[in-house]
Amino acid sequence: MRESDSMAITGKQLFWLISTMQVGMTVLLTINPMILISRQDAWMSSVLAGLIGMFVAWVCSRISLLMPGMTLVDYARSLLGSWLGNALIVLYLVQWYSVLAIILRQYSELIVGSALLKTPMTVPMLGMLFVAVYAVHSGLVTIARCSQIFGPFILLGIAVPILLSLRDFDLRNLQPVYQDTGWMTLIHGSLPTGTFLGDCVMLIFLFRFVAKPATGVRPAILGVGIAGLLVGAATLLIVGVISAARAAGSTYPYFQLVRYISYTDSFQNLDAIVVALWISGVFIKISLYLFVSAYGTSQLLGVRRWKRSLWIIAPLALGLAYIPRDFIQSSVQFPQNIAIPFILPFYYIGMPIVLLGLAKLRQVRLERGRQD
Repeated sequence: MRESDSMAITGKQLFWLISTMQVGMTVLLTINPMILISRQDAWMSSVLAGLIGMFVAWVCSRISLLMPGMTLVDYARSLLGSWLGNALIVLYLVQWYSVLAIILRQYSELIVGSALLKTPMTVPMLGMLFVAVYAVHSGLVTIARCSQIFGPFILLGIAVPILLSLRDFDLRNLQPVYQDTGWMTLIHGSLPTGTFLGDCVMLIFLFRFVAKPATGVRPAILGVGIAGLLVGAATLLIVGVISAARAAGSTYPYFQLVRYISYTDSFQNLDAIVVALWISGVFIKISLYLFVSAYGTSQLLGVRRWKRSLWIIAPLALGLAYIPRDFIQSSVQFPQNIAIPFILPFYYIGMPIVLLGLAKLRQVRLERGRQD
Protein backbone atom coordinates (compact mmCIF):
# COMPACT_ATOMS: atom_id res chain seq x y z
CA MET A 1 0.00 0.00 0.00
CA ARG A 2 1.81 3.09 -1.24
CA GLU A 3 0.86 6.57 -0.11
CA SER A 4 1.09 9.79 -2.07
CA ASP A 5 3.21 12.70 -0.96
CA SER A 6 0.09 14.31 0.53
CA MET A 7 0.27 11.77 3.36
CA ALA A 8 3.79 12.75 4.44
CA ILE A 9 4.04 14.93 7.55
CA THR A 10 6.96 16.70 9.22
CA GLY A 11 8.34 16.41 12.71
CA LYS A 12 6.81 19.78 13.66
CA GLN A 13 3.41 18.64 12.45
CA LEU A 14 3.78 15.49 14.54
CA PHE A 15 4.39 17.68 17.60
CA TRP A 16 1.17 19.62 17.02
CA LEU A 17 -0.80 16.45 16.32
CA ILE A 18 0.25 14.84 19.59
CA SER A 19 0.05 17.90 21.83
CA THR A 20 -3.35 19.10 20.58
CA MET A 21 -4.76 15.57 20.61
CA GLN A 22 -3.83 15.01 24.23
CA VAL A 23 -4.06 18.22 26.19
CA GLY A 24 -7.77 19.10 25.97
CA MET A 25 -9.51 15.95 27.15
CA THR A 26 -6.72 15.14 29.61
CA VAL A 27 -7.07 18.50 31.38
CA LEU A 28 -10.84 18.25 31.38
CA LEU A 29 -11.45 14.63 32.38
CA THR A 30 -8.53 13.38 34.46
CA ILE A 31 -7.84 16.08 37.05
CA ASN A 32 -10.90 15.20 39.13
CA PRO A 33 -10.04 11.47 39.59
CA MET A 34 -6.43 12.43 40.24
CA ILE A 35 -7.45 14.83 43.03
CA LEU A 36 -9.87 12.27 44.48
CA ILE A 37 -6.95 9.87 44.96
CA SER A 38 -3.94 12.11 45.66
CA ARG A 39 -5.80 15.08 47.17
CA GLN A 40 -3.54 18.13 47.62
CA ASP A 41 -0.57 16.18 46.20
CA ALA A 42 -2.33 15.59 42.87
CA TRP A 43 0.19 17.83 41.12
CA MET A 44 2.90 15.26 41.99
CA SER A 45 0.78 12.52 40.44
CA SER A 46 0.48 14.64 37.29
CA VAL A 47 4.27 14.74 37.02
CA LEU A 48 4.40 10.94 37.19
CA ALA A 49 1.62 10.73 34.58
CA GLY A 50 3.61 12.98 32.25
CA LEU A 51 6.63 10.70 32.62
CA ILE A 52 4.45 7.68 31.76
CA GLY A 53 3.23 9.36 28.59
CA MET A 54 6.71 10.45 27.54
CA PHE A 55 8.04 6.93 28.14
CA VAL A 56 5.33 5.46 25.90
CA ALA A 57 6.17 8.04 23.21
CA TRP A 58 9.88 7.17 23.46
CA VAL A 59 9.28 3.42 23.20
CA CYS A 60 6.97 3.80 20.18
CA SER A 61 9.46 6.15 18.52
CA ARG A 62 12.31 3.68 19.00
CA ILE A 63 10.26 0.83 17.53
CA SER A 64 9.41 2.92 14.48
CA LEU A 65 13.06 3.82 13.90
CA LEU A 66 14.09 0.17 14.15
CA MET A 67 11.31 -0.82 11.73
CA PRO A 68 11.38 2.08 9.23
CA GLY A 69 8.56 2.57 6.75
CA MET A 70 6.25 0.20 8.67
CA THR A 71 3.12 0.49 10.75
CA LEU A 72 2.08 -1.81 13.59
CA VAL A 73 0.39 -4.11 11.06
CA ASP A 74 3.65 -4.54 9.15
CA TYR A 75 6.06 -5.18 11.98
CA ALA A 76 3.68 -7.14 14.21
CA ARG A 77 3.56 -9.76 11.47
CA SER A 78 7.30 -9.50 10.90
CA LEU A 79 8.24 -9.83 14.58
CA LEU A 80 5.52 -12.17 15.86
CA GLY A 81 4.60 -14.18 12.79
CA SER A 82 1.33 -14.25 10.89
CA TRP A 83 -0.99 -15.73 13.55
CA LEU A 84 0.26 -13.91 16.62
CA GLY A 85 0.83 -10.72 14.63
CA ASN A 86 -2.72 -10.66 13.26
CA ALA A 87 -4.13 -11.43 16.71
CA LEU A 88 -2.24 -8.47 18.19
CA ILE A 89 -3.42 -6.20 15.37
CA VAL A 90 -7.04 -7.20 15.99
CA LEU A 91 -6.64 -6.47 19.70
CA TYR A 92 -5.26 -2.99 19.02
CA LEU A 93 -7.98 -2.23 16.47
CA VAL A 94 -10.73 -3.29 18.89
CA GLN A 95 -9.17 -1.05 21.52
CA TRP A 96 -9.05 1.91 19.11
CA TYR A 97 -12.67 1.35 18.03
CA SER A 98 -13.75 1.27 21.68
CA VAL A 99 -11.81 4.34 22.76
CA LEU A 100 -13.03 6.26 19.70
CA ALA A 101 -16.61 5.51 20.72
CA ILE A 102 -15.96 6.55 24.33
CA ILE A 103 -14.40 9.84 23.18
CA LEU A 104 -17.47 10.55 21.06
CA ARG A 105 -19.74 9.79 23.99
CA GLN A 106 -17.76 11.91 26.47
CA TYR A 107 -17.69 14.81 24.01
CA SER A 108 -21.43 14.69 23.40
CA GLU A 109 -22.21 14.40 27.12
CA LEU A 110 -20.25 17.54 27.91
CA ILE A 111 -21.74 19.51 24.99
CA VAL A 112 -25.31 18.46 25.79
CA GLY A 113 -24.82 19.02 29.51
CA SER A 114 -23.17 22.43 29.27
CA ALA A 115 -24.35 24.11 26.08
CA LEU A 116 -26.98 22.23 24.05
CA LEU A 117 -29.42 21.34 26.80
CA LYS A 118 -32.19 18.88 25.85
CA THR A 119 -30.49 18.26 22.50
CA PRO A 120 -30.39 14.58 21.44
CA MET A 121 -26.92 13.17 21.98
CA THR A 122 -26.87 12.01 18.36
CA VAL A 123 -26.66 15.60 17.07
CA PRO A 124 -23.19 16.57 18.43
CA MET A 125 -21.83 13.07 17.73
CA LEU A 126 -22.97 13.13 14.10
CA GLY A 127 -21.67 16.66 13.63
CA MET A 128 -18.22 15.78 14.97
CA LEU A 129 -18.07 12.52 13.02
CA PHE A 130 -19.00 14.26 9.78
CA VAL A 131 -16.22 16.85 10.13
CA ALA A 132 -13.67 14.23 11.24
CA VAL A 133 -14.51 11.84 8.38
CA TYR A 134 -14.12 14.69 5.91
CA ALA A 135 -10.69 15.58 7.33
CA VAL A 136 -9.48 11.97 7.42
CA HIS A 137 -10.74 11.34 3.90
CA SER A 138 -8.61 14.29 2.77
CA GLY A 139 -5.51 12.62 4.20
CA LEU A 140 -3.29 12.73 7.26
CA VAL A 141 -1.62 15.93 6.08
CA THR A 142 -4.99 17.72 6.34
CA ILE A 143 -5.34 16.71 9.99
CA ALA A 144 -1.73 17.78 10.58
CA ARG A 145 -2.33 21.21 9.06
CA CYS A 146 -5.48 21.63 11.14
CA SER A 147 -3.45 20.84 14.25
CA GLN A 148 -0.88 23.46 13.24
CA ILE A 149 -3.62 26.08 12.96
CA PHE A 150 -5.63 25.12 16.05
CA GLY A 151 -2.70 23.95 18.18
CA PRO A 152 -1.28 27.30 19.35
CA PHE A 153 -4.77 28.55 20.25
CA ILE A 154 -5.60 25.34 22.12
CA LEU A 155 -2.40 25.44 24.16
CA LEU A 156 -2.88 29.15 24.88
CA GLY A 157 -6.51 28.48 25.79
CA ILE A 158 -5.29 26.09 28.48
CA ALA A 159 -2.33 28.19 29.61
CA VAL A 160 -3.97 31.65 29.83
CA PRO A 161 -6.54 30.73 32.54
CA ILE A 162 -3.71 29.11 34.49
CA LEU A 163 -1.69 32.32 34.34
CA LEU A 164 -4.70 34.50 35.20
CA SER A 165 -5.38 32.45 38.33
CA LEU A 166 -1.86 32.82 39.73
CA ARG A 167 -2.75 35.88 41.81
CA ASP A 168 -5.36 33.87 43.75
CA PHE A 169 -3.02 30.98 44.45
CA ASP A 170 -2.94 30.02 48.12
CA LEU A 171 0.07 27.93 49.09
CA ARG A 172 -1.72 26.71 52.21
CA ASN A 173 -4.06 24.64 50.02
CA LEU A 174 -1.09 22.44 49.07
CA GLN A 175 -0.23 21.57 52.67
CA PRO A 176 0.67 19.17 54.08
CA VAL A 177 2.92 18.08 51.23
CA TYR A 178 3.31 14.31 50.82
CA GLN A 179 2.46 13.46 54.44
CA ASP A 180 -1.11 12.37 53.70
CA THR A 181 -0.27 10.30 50.61
CA GLY A 182 3.00 8.46 49.95
CA TRP A 183 4.47 7.04 46.76
CA MET A 184 1.91 4.30 46.24
CA THR A 185 -0.95 6.78 46.47
CA LEU A 186 0.82 9.17 44.11
CA ILE A 187 1.39 6.39 41.58
CA HIS A 188 -2.23 5.29 41.90
CA GLY A 189 -3.33 8.89 41.36
CA SER A 190 -1.20 9.21 38.22
CA LEU A 191 -2.90 6.32 36.42
CA PRO A 192 -6.03 8.14 35.12
CA THR A 193 -3.93 10.90 33.56
CA GLY A 194 -1.20 8.48 32.49
CA THR A 195 -3.82 6.44 30.63
CA PHE A 196 -4.95 9.49 28.65
CA LEU A 197 -1.38 10.55 27.86
CA GLY A 198 -0.50 6.95 26.97
CA ASP A 199 -2.74 7.01 23.91
CA CYS A 200 0.24 8.49 22.08
CA VAL A 201 0.85 4.79 21.42
CA MET A 202 -0.73 5.52 18.03
CA LEU A 203 2.74 6.78 17.12
CA ILE A 204 3.34 3.18 16.04
CA PHE A 205 1.15 4.10 13.08
CA LEU A 206 1.89 7.80 12.65
CA PHE A 207 5.67 7.45 12.36
CA ARG A 208 5.16 5.58 9.10
CA PHE A 209 4.10 8.89 7.56
CA VAL A 210 6.83 11.16 8.95
CA ALA A 211 8.95 12.15 5.95
CA LYS A 212 12.16 11.97 8.01
CA PRO A 213 11.39 9.66 10.96
CA ALA A 214 14.56 10.56 12.88
CA THR A 215 13.35 14.17 13.07
CA GLY A 216 10.07 13.09 14.66
CA VAL A 217 11.34 11.51 17.88
CA ARG A 218 11.97 14.69 19.82
CA PRO A 219 8.75 16.43 18.65
CA ALA A 220 6.69 13.35 19.57
CA ILE A 221 8.10 13.17 23.10
CA LEU A 222 7.94 16.95 23.48
CA GLY A 223 4.29 16.95 22.40
CA VAL A 224 3.41 14.56 25.20
CA GLY A 225 5.63 16.50 27.60
CA ILE A 226 3.90 19.81 26.84
CA ALA A 227 0.49 18.22 27.36
CA GLY A 228 1.69 16.70 30.66
CA LEU A 229 3.18 20.04 31.75
CA LEU A 230 -0.09 21.90 31.15
CA VAL A 231 -2.05 19.22 33.00
CA GLY A 232 0.37 19.47 35.92
CA ALA A 233 0.19 23.28 35.98
CA ALA A 234 -3.61 23.19 35.78
CA THR A 235 -3.76 20.66 38.63
CA LEU A 236 -1.43 22.75 40.79
CA LEU A 237 -3.47 25.92 40.24
CA ILE A 238 -6.81 24.17 40.75
CA VAL A 239 -5.66 22.83 44.12
CA GLY A 240 -4.00 26.13 45.05
CA VAL A 241 -6.95 28.34 44.07
CA ILE A 242 -10.05 26.20 44.61
CA SER A 243 -8.64 23.67 47.14
CA ALA A 244 -8.54 19.89 46.76
CA ALA A 245 -11.74 19.39 48.76
CA ARG A 246 -13.84 21.62 46.51
CA ALA A 247 -12.19 20.42 43.29
CA ALA A 248 -12.85 16.79 44.24
CA GLY A 249 -16.56 17.56 44.27
CA SER A 250 -16.53 19.04 40.76
CA THR A 251 -16.83 16.84 37.66
CA TYR A 252 -14.81 19.32 35.61
CA PRO A 253 -12.56 21.25 38.04
CA TYR A 254 -10.70 23.03 35.23
CA PHE A 255 -13.98 24.61 34.10
CA GLN A 256 -14.60 25.60 37.70
CA LEU A 257 -11.22 27.38 37.70
CA VAL A 258 -12.08 29.16 34.43
CA ARG A 259 -15.48 30.26 35.74
CA TYR A 260 -13.81 31.50 38.93
CA ILE A 261 -11.59 33.76 36.81
CA SER A 262 -14.59 34.97 34.80
CA TYR A 263 -16.37 36.02 38.00
CA THR A 264 -13.41 37.69 39.69
CA ASP A 265 -11.70 39.34 36.69
CA SER A 266 -12.76 41.46 33.75
CA PHE A 267 -12.63 38.38 31.50
CA GLN A 268 -16.27 37.40 31.04
CA ASN A 269 -17.49 34.23 29.32
CA LEU A 270 -13.95 32.86 29.28
CA ASP A 271 -15.39 29.38 29.71
CA ALA A 272 -17.17 29.66 26.33
CA ILE A 273 -13.84 30.34 24.62
CA VAL A 274 -12.22 27.42 26.42
CA VAL A 275 -15.04 25.09 25.34
CA ALA A 276 -14.64 26.17 21.72
CA LEU A 277 -10.91 25.49 21.82
CA TRP A 278 -11.52 22.19 23.59
CA ILE A 279 -13.85 21.11 20.78
CA SER A 280 -11.02 21.80 18.31
CA GLY A 281 -8.76 19.48 20.30
CA VAL A 282 -11.44 16.77 20.37
CA PHE A 283 -11.74 17.10 16.59
CA ILE A 284 -8.01 16.37 16.19
CA LYS A 285 -8.22 13.43 18.60
CA ILE A 286 -11.23 11.83 16.93
CA SER A 287 -9.72 12.38 13.48
CA LEU A 288 -6.50 10.61 14.48
CA TYR A 289 -8.40 7.69 16.02
CA LEU A 290 -10.47 7.41 12.85
CA PHE A 291 -7.34 7.50 10.73
CA VAL A 292 -5.41 4.78 12.56
CA SER A 293 -8.56 2.63 12.81
CA ALA A 294 -9.40 2.92 9.11
CA TYR A 295 -5.82 2.56 7.89
CA GLY A 296 -5.07 -0.34 10.21
CA THR A 297 -8.29 -2.15 9.29
CA SER A 298 -7.51 -1.78 5.60
CA GLN A 299 -3.98 -3.08 6.08
CA LEU A 300 -5.22 -6.05 8.07
CA LEU A 301 -7.82 -6.98 5.45
CA GLY A 302 -5.58 -6.17 2.48
CA VAL A 303 -7.83 -3.38 1.18
CA ARG A 304 -5.78 -1.09 -1.04
CA ARG A 305 -8.11 1.91 -0.83
CA TRP A 306 -8.00 2.44 2.92
CA LYS A 307 -10.45 5.37 2.86
CA ARG A 308 -13.29 2.97 2.13
CA SER A 309 -12.93 1.64 5.67
CA LEU A 310 -14.09 5.01 6.98
CA TRP A 311 -17.65 4.21 5.94
CA ILE A 312 -17.54 1.16 8.22
CA ILE A 313 -15.53 2.54 11.14
CA ALA A 314 -17.53 5.76 11.58
CA PRO A 315 -20.97 4.07 11.87
CA LEU A 316 -19.42 1.39 14.09
CA ALA A 317 -18.02 4.03 16.44
CA LEU A 318 -21.36 5.83 16.51
CA GLY A 319 -23.16 2.60 17.40
CA LEU A 320 -20.64 1.69 20.12
CA ALA A 321 -21.00 5.19 21.62
CA TYR A 322 -24.58 4.31 22.63
CA ILE A 323 -23.54 1.30 24.71
CA PRO A 324 -22.78 3.28 27.90
CA ARG A 325 -26.08 4.15 29.56
CA ASP A 326 -24.88 7.33 31.25
CA PHE A 327 -21.95 9.51 32.26
CA ILE A 328 -20.96 7.13 35.06
CA GLN A 329 -20.42 4.23 32.65
CA SER A 330 -18.58 6.24 29.98
CA SER A 331 -16.39 8.52 32.10
CA VAL A 332 -16.04 6.66 35.42
CA GLN A 333 -16.53 2.92 34.98
CA PHE A 334 -14.79 2.62 31.60
CA PRO A 335 -11.58 4.31 32.81
CA GLN A 336 -11.60 2.50 36.17
CA ASN A 337 -12.60 -0.98 34.99
CA ILE A 338 -11.13 -1.18 31.49
CA ALA A 339 -8.69 1.62 30.61
CA ILE A 340 -6.52 1.67 33.73
CA PRO A 341 -6.31 -2.09 34.54
CA PHE A 342 -6.13 -3.36 30.93
CA ILE A 343 -5.47 -0.74 28.24
CA LEU A 344 -2.65 1.10 30.03
CA PRO A 345 -0.52 -1.89 31.13
CA PHE A 346 -1.08 -4.06 28.05
CA TYR A 347 -1.64 -1.80 25.03
CA TYR A 348 0.30 1.30 26.08
CA ILE A 349 3.23 -0.10 28.06
CA GLY A 350 3.56 -3.88 27.95
CA MET A 351 3.23 -4.72 24.26
CA PRO A 352 5.27 -1.73 23.02
CA ILE A 353 8.13 -2.82 25.32
CA VAL A 354 7.86 -6.40 23.99
CA LEU A 355 7.85 -5.18 20.39
CA LEU A 356 10.83 -2.93 21.07
CA GLY A 357 12.77 -5.86 22.53
CA LEU A 358 11.93 -8.05 19.53
CA ALA A 359 12.86 -5.27 17.12
CA LYS A 360 16.26 -4.89 18.79
CA LEU A 361 16.85 -8.66 18.62
CA ARG A 362 15.97 -8.55 14.93
CA GLN A 363 18.46 -5.73 14.40
CA VAL A 364 21.22 -7.66 16.20
CA ARG A 365 20.56 -10.76 14.06
CA LEU A 366 20.63 -8.70 10.87
CA GLU A 367 23.94 -7.11 11.87
CA ARG A 368 25.46 -10.51 12.69
CA GLY A 369 24.22 -11.85 9.36
CA ARG A 370 25.93 -9.02 7.51
CA GLN A 371 29.17 -9.62 9.38
CA ASP A 372 29.10 -13.34 8.57
